[in-house]
Amino acid sequence: MTFELLCRFSFAIFAALALTLLVAPGVIHWLFAIDSGAAADIMSRRAAMLFAGLAVLMFLGGRTTSLEVQHLVSAVAVVTMVGLAVLGLVEWLRGVVGIGIWLAIGVEVFFAWFYFRYWQE
Repeated sequence: MTFELLCRFSFAIFAALALTLLVAPGVIHWLFAIDSGAAADIMSRRAAMLFAGLAVLMFLGGRTTSLEVQHLVSAVAVVTMVGLAVLGLVEWLRGVVGIGIWLAIGVEVFFAWFYFRYWQE
C-alpha cells in the first residue's frame, strides 16, 4: 500500500469519525455500548475536533513526497493508533465498553502496522 493511499484511507476514517462524533455521537455510544448523556456528548464533540485535525494532517501529509514529512505523519499515526488500541483494550478488560470496541481496535492495529512500516523506512 502506498503512503498516499494509506493517508487517504486514514483521512476518510478520521473525517467520518469527526463528523459522526460531532453530529451523531449516539452512534459511537451505541457501538461501544457506553452510556449516553450530556458529559459523553460533550467529550464526543471535543474528540470530534481532534479527529478533524488528524483528518487534515492525513489529507495534507499524504500528498508529500518528502520522506521527513512521511516519517513525521507516520509517527503521529502510530502513537495515536497504538494509544487508542491500548485504551480500547483496557476499557474492554475493565468491562466499561462492549464488544463493538474490537472493531475500533482492529482498525487501529491495522493502521498502526502500516504506518509503523513507513516510519521505519
